[in-house]
Amino acid sequence: MKVCTDSCIFGAYIDPEGAQTILDIGSGTGLLSLMLAQKTNAEIDAVEIDADAVLQSEENFKNSPWNNRLHIFSSSIQNFSTEATKKYDLIISNPPFFINHLLSPNPKLNKAIHNTTLSLKELSECVSRLLSPEGKFYVLLPPYEASVFEESLKELKLFLQHRLEVKDKSEGKIIRVIDCYNNTPATSSHRSLIIKNSEGQYTTEFSELLRPYYLFL
Repeated sequence: MKVCTDSCIFGAYIDPEGAQTILDIGSGTGLLSLMLAQKTNAEIDAVEIDADAVLQSEENFKNSPWNNRLHIFSSSIQNFSTEATKKYDLIISNPPFFINHLLSPNPKLNKAIHNTTLSLKELSECVSRLLSPEGKFYVLLPPYEASVFEESLKELKLFLQHRLEVKDKSEGKIIRVIDCYNNTPATSSHRSLIIKNSEGQYTTEFSELLRPYYLFL
């Protein structure tokens, strides 16, 4: 799957401070793991169910300066979570999220963006098993799916800490939500990120967030 802007925002926004072990659920090309490797010294495990995506992640990891800290596992997160022998200080996921949407003729695309192979309930249970007691979980979802997922995680004693609402333009609707959870009940904080201004140029906030990763900013 192609790299998209919301994934780049997600990777840039995640705060890995203090994490010694990181898990990337659904690595795809390995983009998020590579972005986090640039701003932490943590060991990073990535899990991916699609065989071709595993090969792509493996190649990208091997050719990066951080290849000794990046590890790819060819598995469903459901199986991985039952076999893993360690907990993670930070878990991240840009999961397949569309619920009850019309499927594409492309089965790989369906696997990547529809929740036919990983429901939000299954994901919440896997995260609950794998997250360390003081750990954080970051997830990228559309607004409706984010609200559904919040309730699922609350049942497992994982609570929303802060939310970033992403819009293309200030007058537009929220297109994606980035949420951070941990096991401490709290009143969550909310803020917004606007990608482009009324002239169609990247906003200052977007440019500052992505500058470490975008060569042209």
